Amino acid sequence: MKSLTSYIYEALAQINGFCILKPEFLEHEYEFYELLKNNNWQLIQKNRKTLSKKEAEDLYINLKDKPFYDELTTYMASDECICCACYKDCKDPIADMKKLKDKVRKTWGKDEMKNAMHSSGSLKDVNREYKLIFENKLVD
Repeated sequence: MKSLTSYIYEALAQINGFCILKPEFLEHEYEFYELLKNNNWQLIQKNRKTLSKKEAEDLYINLKDKPFYDELTTYMASDECICCACYKDCKDPIADMKKLKDKVRKTWGKDEMKNAMHSSGSLKDVNREYKLIFENKLVD
């Protein structure tokens, strides 16, 4: 018989999506979970937290040279958000998560920065961002 830890590690090995419901949008938390579920995403792990400025900077390291980088990282560290590690059985999980992100942004977004949702741009980013947020945290 497998241990609980074995099941957890197997689930973590399948993570192929990472997204964040940004600050100011937590009123949509349950709708957000329903959107994930209705689009066939399994929520493997979630963490409701306020990012530190360093975590936000590391999250958006790919945008470091952009003029809005400091404003974006300050915003992301300004209040609680919900970070989600997900799995979907599909050919291109990054494209599928982007479609969901586009829908969320169109529905709830306020402007280019306060756009309701972040998602990883590649499987490499999924892994990096997951480790940044969930390192040493196996259960919610």
